[in-house]
Amino acid sequence: MVAVPDIQLKNNWEETIQRFDAWFQHKNTGRPLMNLYAYRDPASPPYPKYTEEPFDDARDMFLNADKNFARLMNFYGWVEPLAEAFPQFSMNLGAGSLALYLGSEPLFAPDTLWFTHFIEEYDDCLPLRYDPDNVWWRKHLEIIRRQLELTRNTDIMVCIPDLIENIDILSAMRDPQTCCFDLYDYPDEVHEALQNISDVYMTYYDAIYDLVKKPDGVCAYTAFNILGTGKTAKIQCDFSALLSPEHFDEYILPSLKRQCEEIPNTMFHLDGPECLCHVDSLMSIEKLGCLQWTPGARNPKAGSEAWYELYTKVRNADKGLWIGLSDYEPEEAIAAADQLVKKFGPAGMYFHFPYMPRDMADALLIKAERDWKI
Repeated sequence: MVAVPDIQLKNNWEETIQRFDAWFQHKNTGRPLMNLYAYRDPASPPYPKYTEEPFDDARDMFLNADKNFARLMNFYGWVEPLAEAFPQFSMNLGAGSLALYLGSEPLFAPDTLWFTHFIEEYDDCLPLRYDPDNVWWRKHLEIIRRQLELTRNTDIMVCIPDLIENIDILSAMRDPQTCCFDLYDYPDEVHEALQNISDVYMTYYDAIYDLVKKPDGVCAYTAFNILGTGKTAKIQCDFSALLSPEHFDEYILPSLKRQCEEIPNTMFHLDGPECLCHVDSLMSIEKLGCLQWTPGARNPKAGSEAWYELYTKVRNADKGLWIGLSDYEPEEAIAAADQLVKKFGPAGMYFHFPYMPRDMADALLIKAERDWKI
């Protein structure tokens, strides 16, 4: 973030990076971090309109960096990133592209990307190894390099894609139901496979990090609007909804601890009430930085008092909280954030607000500096 680019969409980069670094390291961030976007004033100088060519098909939608870049630039033509929101360019080959690098094939759909199951017998597939010539690994690197070319004269961050880890990847390659039986039928093979996945994860991660990092080491990770100085990642285990606490501690916790040792800035994505039984184990990971909670459909929204017990556990463990308020109307989101600050204080909080008019966003920034500051 040294030279001023031709297209600069954000003006407070230095402050934003400092706040994220402090948040990950459980230090004072002043007011809470805020992912805040405001609609641009129609009377302000217009941004250039980019021509959006239609995608040929679902495959083209996932693989064509140029067409996605045009849509991204038009997006930033009508909203402005404020506070800790930052311009970013993500192109994921599904959630869990590590499965592709290890042997799955993609199944492109209009709104997602699935992976083929290819592990029939563990003896035929183990050990899982880094393959520099895997066609989807080479294709993803090609896409990332094109993203970097397209954003060269802007301050847009090219994000590390959603690699994903541990048994979430194994189940993508094997299939979730079979993986459940494997814990009992083939525990040694599952342990070996998860060890292999942990080994190769950092090889793939480091290669991408070295491509996208800024000269000062700053990088951004996809999907959850996080960045930091040094290696940064969202980590997860959605499969843990099917695991007992005992199996989680045996099979998953070691790999998560290893990731947190090797990646300085980590945030765990906890998805759904079935996973809440693992919170105590997660909070025992000393170097885990933060927790993001997704309540799931038909449950109270994030930020609701229904989740205050969870938030209390996280804050008592001295971890940061990522709280999504984008499902609320703007006024409701601000009120929910206000209650959260009154209950837990501003330290360690990162709020994601819905898009709002510029005058409302400006008033929120004033309120945060006045009422939500340590």
